[in-house]
Amino acid sequence: MDLVEVRFVGPDKTVFVQPGTTLLAAAELAGVDVMTGCTRGMCGTDAATVVGDRPDALHDAAEPERGTLDRMGLGGGCRLLCSAKVRCGRVEVRGDAVLG
Repeated sequence: MDLVEVRFVGPDKTVFVQPGTTLLAAAELAGVDVMTGCTRGMCGTDAATVVGDRPDALHDAAEPERGTLDRMGLGGGCRLLCSAKVRCGRVEVRGDAVLG
């Protein structure tokens, strides 16, 4: 199984993780300070813009993450770090409000 590269822009840190790892777990592994709240995909405090080198770099958003993003008016490319799980390829995370 190939590892997934996750790069955090701002703190400029990169980590390689197993598929299925949440972006929050990847951030913690990389030593990135992340503003978090409930960690269940309901509060939206860890929303960030995520870009992958492949359309399937992340698993699709499930409820309650999708509902939280919709409620916040966040669309294309925004995900919650506590809920978004990596699948393959390379993922880049940008989020000035959540990444320290």
